[in-house]
Amino acid sequence: MIYKVWYRNLIVWTKYIKPSLVANLGEPLLYLLLMGYGMGKLVPEINGIKYIDFLAPGLILSSAMYAASFEATISSYTRMITQKTYDAIMVTPVNLSEIVSGEILWSTTKGLISSVFFVAIMATFGLVHSWIFIVSIVAVIMDGLFFSALSMVFVGFSHSYEFFNYFFTLILTPFFLFSGIFFPIDTLPEWIRHIALYMPLTPMVDLARMSNNGILDYNALVLSIIMGLLSIPMGIISYKLIKKRLIK
Repeated sequence: MIYKVWYRNLIVWTKYIKPSLVANLGEPLLYLLLMGYGMGKLVPEINGIKYIDFLAPGLILSSAMYAASFEATISSYTRMITQKTYDAIMVTPVNLSEIVSGEILWSTTKGLISSVFFVAIMATFGLVHSWIFIVSIVAVIMDGLFFSALSMVFVGFSHSYEFFNYFFTLILTPFFLFSGIFFPIDTLPEWIRHIALYMPLTPMVDLARMSNNGILDYNALVLSIIMGLLSIPMGIISYKLIKKRLIK
């Protein structure tokens, strides 16, 4: 039944696929063009890597993070509260745990779709350098699972769309800025560096960047998988919070 929830969201998404892809790909593409090719002309190589080659793999993960997070917050909240879709689905044999699991799975899929399109753009610009880069799909999936489940926790807490500003500004933005996407985290002050090392996006960015340069970072791979597995307890928490709101 989880698949049914996933499939229902897929069918709805196909109705507005073009604006959805523009929203998911527009910002990272601008970062790639303006910072990678613009500021990249002014930045020397980082650890022997051209700046655009340093930047591009990290943008894949940020694209997945934002696509999954927006789907699992704004869209899920709309289905739950505004459209009352959850109430309608629960009249069928599908239960709430399956709805929550289906939402997390679908949001992860949105992140994966966004990343695949971004990789296609990278390939067009000649920025894919190694077949080992295929391993980055693990990071993308773990990224989607982690942030989808975390977002659903906030859906369980939220009582308005404005509440998600806390999530986007205080959680996603620091992850985006301090996970080594734009610069090596070892350039940060020591106390910030220690925090950045434990951010969930950091090992995923490292895995994508290293694999694109033909190196499989096993430590980053393991940490990425651990981050993805954290979606299980977060999914359970989100289910309990949403159940408390909907089933009285």
